[in-house]
Amino acid sequence: MRGSGTVVVARVKEGAAALPELIGHCNGLPLVALLPNAADEGLQALRAGARAALGSGAGQAKIAAAVSGAFHDLAVLPAAAIRVPDPLSTLEMPEPLTPRELEILGLLAAGDSNKTIAARLSISVHTVKFHISSILTKLGVSSRTEAVALGLRLGMVLL
Repeated sequence: MRGSGTVVVARVKEGAAALPELIGHCNGLPLVALLPNAADEGLQALRAGARAALGSGAGQAKIAAAVSGAFHDLAVLPAAAIRVPDPLSTLEMPEPLTPRELEILGLLAAGDSNKTIAARLSISVHTVKFHISSILTKLGVSSRTEAVALGLRLGMVLL
């Protein structure tokens, strides 16, 4: 039946709670649910088995996009249904790194050892260790891996 290109579009006035029964009547076809409050119930609708959840007032273009996505096994939700906190808003900005520390952090991200970093930058291994210690302190982390991960999240390091 899947090869028929059929997608079920249903206005569900009762909200996401009514979806399990409705999905049982869809015979395995993907369902685009038009809900009164998709921003709040969209994820619940996907968990219940819908392929897409839109607000009941969605226009033709959004419904067509949701139908296409559902047909191609994509999950579709309105942006308002995805409440992902901005990771930068929850992070304390660390003390700024010096240009040399940023350079070393980038080399750490590339997986370079202290010895390799020292050779690339024409400095001693002791100096590399000193810079890494300073990076860890300024970023408030306890390992090279944590420093690189935080540097990536803050945009200090690009891969």
